[in-house]
Amino acid sequence: MKDEIKSVLARAKAGTLSVIDFETGGPFGALVNVATNEIGRLFFLFSSLARHTKCLIADPRASLLVSELPSEGDPLVGFRATISGHAEQVSGDHLRAQYLAKHPYSETYIDFGDFSFWTLKPNKVFVVGGFGRIQAFDASEIFGAIS
Repeated sequence: MKDEIKSVLARAKAGTLSVIDFETGGPFGALVNVATNEIGRLFFLFSSLARHTKCLIADPRASLLVSELPSEGDPLVGFRATISGHAEQVSGDHLRAQYLAKHPYSETYIDFGDFSFWTLKPNKVFVVGGFGRIQAFDASEIFGAIS
């Protein structure tokens, strides 16, 4: 299942980011584009104007849900993974190229001053791999040592 998780994450173009809302203290979910770097770690391009970015600045705890829905039938039998951890801002020219390879349409705004790259430093991975295939992993089991 570990290889399947990494494969699904590498194919994912979007997911649901859940954060702690800075005003209400409750959960807030946002649909976000996602990419993976050369070692399979998740990263994002966020605007500082977006509510989820403001939430992460106030409290970096977050989780990302990615899924692959079946072409028909019950969506709950599809593969899905929730990665929980802490978000942090990152930089590097290599991220720009990797992100554009996955999301070429972002070229129209990627260099705007309010956009920056973020990563999710994972601590747990929760997976539903279909009916009866439910597992939890320490992030290091999927991503290796997290620094």
